[in-house]
Amino acid sequence: MAQISIEQHCRDVIRACMNIVENKGDTYVALHKDDDVECVVLVSMLRTYPIMSVIVADKILFSKQHESTMYETANALNAESLTGWHTILPDSGARSIYMYRQCLWMTALLTHDMLMDVLRDCIEEYKNGRAQILAGSVDPPPVA
Repeated sequence: MAQISIEQHCRDVIRACMNIVENKGDTYVALHKDDDVECVVLVSMLRTYPIMSVIVADKILFSKQHESTMYETANALNAESLTGWHTILPDSGARSIYMYRQCLWMTALLTHDMLMDVLRDCIEEYKNGRAQILAGSVDPPPVA
């Protein structure tokens, strides 16, 4: 399958899996809320590698005051290709924003169920790490 077709296939899977509230280029944003947490989920398709990035972060990252930070952070993490826990300190002096990031290959074999599993795993990892941070642990749990 040609690269453009793989990219379009992945876009279609992302749109089918997420309730997208905003997108900029190939970065898609959704809000997640359940009994335990409210957070923002960003899924980005990298331009330089056939990789998709999933970032789950504190919901405050989606606020108007942090909108540019949200996309800048996604781009910076994509450029560095780091997986795991990250913290950003907004210029506004607001509290730290915590996020968890995981990557997966863009492929024609990507299915709705596969991406949903990755999204659920990332949200669960975010919730577990966030709970430890709020409980007073200095560092989030290590990433396997």
